[in-house]
Amino acid sequence: MRREFVAIVGTEEISISAEPESGERWSVTIGECSREVDATELRPGVWSILDEGRSYLVDLDQRRRGKAIIHGTVEVETVLEDARRRRLAHAVSGHRGAGQRGEEIIAPIAGKVVKLAVEAGQTVEPGHSVAVLEAMKMENEIKAERGGTVKAVHVSPGQSVETGDRLVTLA
Repeated sequence: MRREFVAIVGTEEISISAEPESGERWSVTIGECSREVDATELRPGVWSILDEGRSYLVDLDQRRRGKAIIHGTVEVETVLEDARRRRLAHAVSGHRGAGQRGEEIIAPIAGKVVKLAVEAGQTVEPGHSVAVLEAMKMENEIKAERGGTVKAVHVSPGQSVETGDRLVTLA
């Protein structure tokens, strides 16, 4: 199963994805760089990684303000966040501009539309629920940030959506 993270190092945010291929072979992308590596978790948080014949021992040590990634004598403090949960949190709290006049409320994660709480022509107040998405057996309420009038509803209950798909357009 593909895992997506955002690593926050100082003020820089780096996207990371890792997907097992077969056995100990993994496809890993860090920022724009993609590699195929052999990786084995020796114990929780400690990984042995073989990349193009070079061996790395990486320790993800839990710290008060996140994790320290330790390789040899190099230690980098970072915060690792699950990328899907982060997209959902930003969409629900309005950091993506969801619900702004003339903009669309989009699916922050892939899932299935369980419920629609609005219909075309309806006036929506800020913070009003517009839809409920089910993802990973959890129901996620999607809310309007600023409110407005529903210009169009682009999905229906039971429909599967991908990250970034249009749900509702507010005018």
